[in-house]
Amino acid sequence: MYKKKIKFNKSLFFNSILEKIIMNKVPNIDLHLHTKWTDGENSVKQMHTAAVSKGCSHILFSEHSRKTSGAWFNKFANEVASLNQKKCQSLVGTEVKVLNLNGKIDLNDNIRKIADLIMVSVHRFPGEEDGIFSSVNKNTYKYKDKAIKIEHDLMESALINKNTDILGHPFGMSIKRFGKIPKKSDFESIIKKCKIANKAFEINSHYHDNHKWLLKTCIKHNVRISLGSNAHNKNDVGKIYKLIK
Repeated sequence: MYKKKIKFNKSLFFNSILEKIIMNKVPNIDLHLHTKWTDGENSVKQMHTAAVSKGCSHILFSEHSRKTSGAWFNKFANEVASLNQKKCQSLVGTEVKVLNLNGKIDLNDNIRKIADLIMVSVHRFPGEEDGIFSSVNKNTYKYKDKAIKIEHDLMESALINKNTDILGHPFGMSIKRFGKIPKKSDFESIIKKCKIANKAFEINSHYHDNHKWLLKTCIKHNVRISLGSNAHNKNDVGKIYKLIK
């Protein structure tokens, strides 16, 4: 059983991030971390210790989960809650994938209730059931020319889902998997849709190399911003802050 030990207000949190960025005071936060609970290299405590040493005020443990995820998430959440919140406030989160163009996401109902923030990301394209690495070769040519359009449409559908808070690594699949670089107009289109849906647009140090432009464009449209390193080890914690501070 998991009981939240801190009060967390999403609106105040994201409003504070945007206000600080507008004032050119980028907050030292990292809202995209993975640990040994899923595909990360380090423990929750090790990642938190790294965040404290790097001066992070807030971190989000955005562990991968699915509808079939079981009791492990409660144990994970309790571990996060047991950390010293005064040194660095640690939020319980999850990263789930969008399943189709109708806005359906791979989210467990228990996890939905537990998580402080829910990140939705494009990790597969329609019809892909196997692992991403085993599906790359057979689907690269099938999707490459229209990857950006497909990912755009999947993200747009995910934003409609009321259970999501953050759009994770926008166009990350197109960039990393297919080597397709979206135009600025593609990014701006999704940023505008994040505004309409009142969702945070993630600027991710692992996937994006246009951090400053993305920041300016989010500010231009008054869009919620999430800053994440996609850290799978303690050395990468806070990387996003170093890149854009």
